[in-house]
Amino acid sequence: MRTLIFFISVISQFWFSGTVLAQGWVEFVDEVDRFGVNFPGDPEIQEFSYTSEFNAIFPGRVYSAEIGTNTYSVTVVHFADAERIHDAMDKTIAQSGPSNWLYDQRASVARAAREFRQRDGEVTYDAWSHIDRVEGLQLQLTNADGSRTFAGIYLNGNVDRLYVLEATVDARSPSPGLFQQSLYFLDDEGDRIRYRLSTNGCSVHPDIEPDNSAIAVLSIR
Repeated sequence: MRTLIFFISVISQFWFSGTVLAQGWVEFVDEVDRFGVNFPGDPEIQEFSYTSEFNAIFPGRVYSAEIGTNTYSVTVVHFADAERIHDAMDKTIAQSGPSNWLYDQRASVARAAREFRQRDGEVTYDAWSHIDRVEGLQLQLTNADGSRTFAGIYLNGNVDRLYVLEATVDARSPSPGLFQQSLYFLDDEGDRIRYRLSTNGCSVHPDIEPDNSAIAVLSIR
């Protein structure tokens, strides 16, 4: 009987603790950067300058929050002025192609992933991913101090933005699924949007009817 009472007590403590932790999380929505995600409280927002694969400088924002030693962030890079920014750059002949402003955006997921791989940690997961059919990559690293980093990188060309999710949690913490799996995208009216598939791997706005009927069946807003 004592064993049963102790077991119930332990379960109750874990349930209560989990409830309190869950209550600290909020659904954060930013209509300017066209996304929503779960954060452990309201995030701090900082602007920064991002250096691209082709050495162009783009504006961006970092949304970040912490719980103890665990950190959570969403980095958003703005590519809306990519063509103008590239036109204004001092470039070598190799960098002067007329489509480089597009290639620079297409390379942004690979560049961000490379920067994670080059960190001082062991990559334990590295695979293709998508959120609402916006393609990208997911990576996991085990760091030298035993903490783990979980990253998701997604280029939403429909809104000219790169999104980089990063959560680093200590060795005893569970995987940050409440954060990592919560990202979603907003349309120009601030509503959540799920894109259609296309055969070349790009996301297509759901109001555009695909020619391929198989894609139409698979693609539901």
